[in-house]
Amino acid sequence: MCLEGKDVSQPTTNGGVHMSKRFLMRLGKTPFEVFDGFDTLDRNTIGRNNGNLIFGMAAHKLFSTADTVVDANRYKINGAMAPKVNDEYDGFILPLANAFRPGFEAELARTTDFIEKLTIPFLMLSGGAQLPLDGDPAALKKIEPTVRRFAKAVLEKSSALTVRGELTAEYLKSLGFKDVIVVGCPSMTMNGRGHRVDKPDALPSGSPIAYNLQTNNPFGRELIRDAESNYDATYMPQDLATLEFMLWGTDPYQGHDRSLPLDRSHPQFTEKKAQFQLDAPEWMRRMGELSFSFGPRIHGNVAGILAGTPGIVLAHDGRTLELSRYHGVPAIDLTVEEAPLTVAELYERADFSEFNRGQPERFDRLADFIHANGFSHIYEPGQEEALADYGRRLDATEFPEPQTSLWQDRPPEFVRMAVVLQQRYLALKKTQKGLKSGTGSGWSAELEKRVRDLEKRLARTEAALKRSQASAAEVRATANRTDRRLNKLLGIPLSVKNMIGRRRPR
Repeated sequence: MCLEGKDVSQPTTNGGVHMSKRFLMRLGKTPFEVFDGFDTLDRNTIGRNNGNLIFGMAAHKLFSTADTVVDANRYKINGAMAPKVNDEYDGFILPLANAFRPGFEAELARTTDFIEKLTIPFLMLSGGAQLPLDGDPAALKKIEPTVRRFAKAVLEKSSALTVRGELTAEYLKSLGFKDVIVVGCPSMTMNGRGHRVDKPDALPSGSPIAYNLQTNNPFGRELIRDAESNYDATYMPQDLATLEFMLWGTDPYQGHDRSLPLDRSHPQFTEKKAQFQLDAPEWMRRMGELSFSFGPRIHGNVAGILAGTPGIVLAHDGRTLELSRYHGVPAIDLTVEEAPLTVAELYERADFSEFNRGQPERFDRLADFIHANGFSHIYEPGQEEALADYGRRLDATEFPEPQTSLWQDRPPEFVRMAVVLQQRYLALKKTQKGLKSGTGSGWSAELEKRVRDLEKRLARTEAALKRSQASAAEVRATANRTDRRLNKLLGIPLSVKNMIGRRRPR
């Protein structure tokens, strides 16, 4: 986390300098920070899903006005940080995705601790509940106290809770919170108020297309087979486990249909076609070269939509369906119908008329919320130079190529060796994490016992060393006294004494 100071000098267009405000934002990295595949994996700059890069960049860009610098918090947040952030920043922005879910409860609690201690301006920039397609919140019952406390903390600092869609809005209202505004995902602000997608009438066979996959619940086998057989298809994975798989050759998806890109033998990996995107600007540039995108990953398709490439979402849960419905992104609700069997049928279903019609209105709704809470955005009148400068900075940044598989031309024993090394490294990291956190009372007691034993052994070693040092000093003193007595008795010449001293064993 960058906490060097609140005021930052930036060059202005006329060569002078002015003092800027500084905001801190919940991000793994800023869009201008470059990490290769190995660093991305090790530091987890994507929050386990590179879809975070898309809405993260859009949020960063949105608040990068002429007088504002936006820093990333590296996904580190807790109550103890608040005093330093209050002292060194002018505002805190909280973009969220599917934040209301059991697996995120601990992070949500730490975030609440932080918000409650903030004294600077604060803005929550959308959040979603992980719900089934029918919106039933039964699976979230256990985390309700945490969600309530979070929502209360946000409303004490902000005019409303902003959410991704109607399912999340209804969930929060069922908990008693009425000040809820649906604003969708900040990713859709990436190109400003007037962005639209114009879909060509046909998708010729052999066209370059992209697809994505839900790795923990893979579906759409027939579609993927058709994409691989009849189009120039590129698999665009998004989860951290697949990045590790592409770098090290690990095998996280055992037992699945080998026609899906979940195994080392799949052509997407053996032919180095699959691309794991490491940066949002490069991702959108690549999608702009394609003709179509499909799959269950919402931001995998949004990356194409932001580049003007039509796509369609295979909605498998409430968080993807509510976003698609709100923004008018073409989607198929898999609870009421089956997905088509061919890419051509999918393409026919991709209707962007509602997306194009409602984009300005949806943009204005989010902009009004931003203004109502005392913030500004980069698409306002008077911010034209800031917007142009943001684009120039991106153009000047050298982004790495998307990550492809590294082991496809290596001998099997080499791949096996790399897998073993990576597994040992992960085991070491897990041990280190346990040592730092001291999770579990049993583990804490065992750790304390080990520390006490180590301290005793260290004390014994230090005592023995002191005794040895004292004995050595006594021997040296005795030898010196003996030397002086011999010199007096024998009157040995100086040259002979020096020679004897050099030969004396130490």
